[in-house]
Amino acid sequence: MEDSHIAHINLANDGISLFGVFDGHRGKDVALFVEKHFADEMVKLESYKSKMYKKAFEEVFLKLDEMMLTREGEDELLEI
Repeated sequence: MEDSHIAHINLANDGISLFGVFDGHRGKDVALFVEKHFADEMVKLESYKSKMYKKAFEEVFLKLDEMMLTREGEDELLEI
């Protein structure tokens, strides 16, 4: 199976639940990368801390795209 998922009942101990399924239809690498980093990067965002969750979702996906384009991100994707 190439999909991945996350399930956090109490994200960052703030009472917020986060569930997601990431489609790996073109390979598991990106889906697993997102699974690994999504929650940690989300709670770091000022928009998340300010309870602007729609904006936080948009920003976290852009952040993950940026992370994958770094040397470290590319190396991690190759290791998956």
